[in-house]
Amino acid sequence: MSSYSIKDLEGFTGIKAHTLRIWEKRYHVLKPQRTSTNIRTYDDEDLKHILNISILNRHGYRISDIIKLSEKEICEKVMQLSQRCADTHSQIENLLMAMIEMDEEIFHESFNQSVFKSGFEDTFRYLIFPFLERVGLLWQSGSITPAQEHFVSNLIRQKLIVAIDSIISPRKPDALHFVLFLPEGEWHEIGLLFTHYLIKKWGHYTLYFGTNLPIETIQPVLEK
Repeated sequence: MSSYSIKDLEGFTGIKAHTLRIWEKRYHVLKPQRTSTNIRTYDDEDLKHILNISILNRHGYRISDIIKLSEKEICEKVMQLSQRCADTHSQIENLLMAMIEMDEEIFHESFNQSVFKSGFEDTFRYLIFPFLERVGLLWQSGSITPAQEHFVSNLIRQKLIVAIDSIISPRKPDALHFVLFLPEGEWHEIGLLFTHYLIKKWGHYTLYFGTNLPIETIQPVLEK
């Protein structure tokens, strides 16, 4: 089980640590453990609970009303909101929940719902890339594990690969040729895959070499 600080919870939810402390003291929304040096720490259940509370609060529920609900009722209301609301904050929090729990079903449901409402490209522009920015910040702060980051990154990567393979757009008469790769030491492929998807969809030719490619090995290809 993971352990989180109050600043970690702020990073996940967007709720200021000061506000979280007030809610904890006044409404007992969190039940922290204490380290030997008396520092508060929070577990996965605390994180999921406060993520759900933050979603309800953002949609107009007062904290004094939320605390009267059971955990089951809170989860049901969050699910109802996710089914009828399309705001990016809630969608990102759903993806964060999927990452924390390593739950493919939650991820696919949130992703597919966004694609249905906004289309594949806008889902990446306005949901996936902002979500990945949040993931990057959480990674830098040590709030998430490598396994959680790899889990969600690979699910996103799979979505792009399937989309690329499904493109049947005819080549343009004046189609250009693009060579796509990341240089040596670069491993984050999602942006490159999205570029591959767009170029192929627009009817151009692509040579895709992936990540971590020494620049000197690509020179013969560029000279052709």
